[in-house]
Amino acid sequence: METPLSRKYFVILNPEAGRGRGAKIREKIEAELQRHHLSFEISETSFKGHAEKLAEEAPEEFDVIVAAGGDGTFNEVANGLMRNPRTMGLIPTGSGNDFARAMNIPFNYKKAIHVLAQSVEKTIDIGWVNGRYFPNGLGIGFDALVVHESNQVKRLRGILIYLFSVLKSVFFYSSPRMTLRLDNGKIIDGKIFMLTIGNGISLGGGFMLTPNAKNNDGLFDVCVIHYLTKPQIFWHLPKVFWGGHVKMKQVEMHRVKEIAVSAHEPIGAHVDGELIGMENREFQVKIFPEALRVIGGIPRA
Repeated sequence: METPLSRKYFVILNPEAGRGRGAKIREKIEAELQRHHLSFEISETSFKGHAEKLAEEAPEEFDVIVAAGGDGTFNEVANGLMRNPRTMGLIPTGSGNDFARAMNIPFNYKKAIHVLAQSVEKTIDIGWVNGRYFPNGLGIGFDALVVHESNQVKRLRGILIYLFSVLKSVFFYSSPRMTLRLDNGKIIDGKIFMLTIGNGISLGGGFMLTPNAKNNDGLFDVCVIHYLTKPQIFWHLPKVFWGGHVKMKQVEMHRVKEIAVSAHEPIGAHVDGELIGMENREFQVKIFPEALRVIGGIPRA
């Protein structure tokens, strides 16, 4: 019978995650893995897309492929594992860590490795958009601009990066017209401030845009926030921290397996906090149920 101690763990560590935090705590991660008597090997990433390549090419001797980084690293490893199926583990060291939140993984690396050593597997759904998989969420519109702006911020950390980027983006953003075609036949057309297609509960480092999402129910939770004036943005945007926006009259929530999105002008988008361009026009989005095995924590009460 396979046990955590009999398994081999291939750790893909992004040294740049969390503004360089990954590199700083590598030795601590190694020590903690050894303390739990886990058999492991660590490989560091050195370029964008490297984590995906390492996961896809991981030797067969490894039972668990562990992503040590932030949501971007988690996304890359998940994409690699869709072509080389293995169980995925998470050690969050990034700025956002939304996928870790959805999997009930503590952000403290010691506690995260304790969860890893418990080896409780969960089979979750995974999203797909225009040829790319995403385990947590897709954002189109305003939050893509926020991601773009946050990538330019060098001196701030954590949630401060996102708050600064949100404030800056509000003054430059104009809600584009979009047409959404849901798999239940419903069509939504008009100026949309922000569109979130969530497999997990949050995006952007804790913004609870789809607070009722479950990543094992075979469905996306879709949050459509219609046009808001700038005063309305400042008034209502804080509500996304706890999910209070879902009761706003400018917000629609839906559950779908597939959705097609057409933008009437070039628009930004991101998957799991990683930009997939600022000049997109068409999106085909669908969910693959029970497609990824992930070691997760016990849900919080």
